[in-house]
Amino acid sequence: MQPSFLSLPDGRRLAYHLSEGQTSNAGPCVVFLGGFRSDMTGTKAMAIEAYCQRRGQRFLRFDYTGHGQASGDFIHGTIGQWKRDVVDMLDSVVKGPCVLVGSSMGGWLMLLAALARSKQVVGMVGIASAPDKQEKTKKAA
Repeated sequence: MQPSFLSLPDGRRLAYHLSEGQTSNAGPCVVFLGGFRSDMTGTKAMAIEAYCQRRGQRFLRFDYTGHGQASGDFIHGTIGQWKRDVVDMLDSVVKGPCVLVGSSMGGWLMLLAALARSKQVVGMVGIASAPDKQEKTKKAA
């Protein structure tokens, strides 16, 4: 199955797969946020998508800039850029309540996106999340 693409005004193209829900009461859209150098075709993303499909729940998986089938070079990526990718997907594709599932670095992006879209993000699940502990220490000091 070929991905869809979100084309953004700054030239970024983010590849994604959105599984539409089958029932209106299946809950919020589940959004998978992969880890560093991972793409949307990983085993965790695919397993969670299959689970959501069985439930009739919307599910979104996508590639950050420089990952998988998205535009850009990985070497130029930053946490700030990838957070912007997440927020752009929430604003343009999800457009409603969601639960973020962050794996590894995706856990860090999950927290940043939840801060940016606190009314839209209704839940979070971390899978071996790797938030930046050094940054937390700096802010606490």
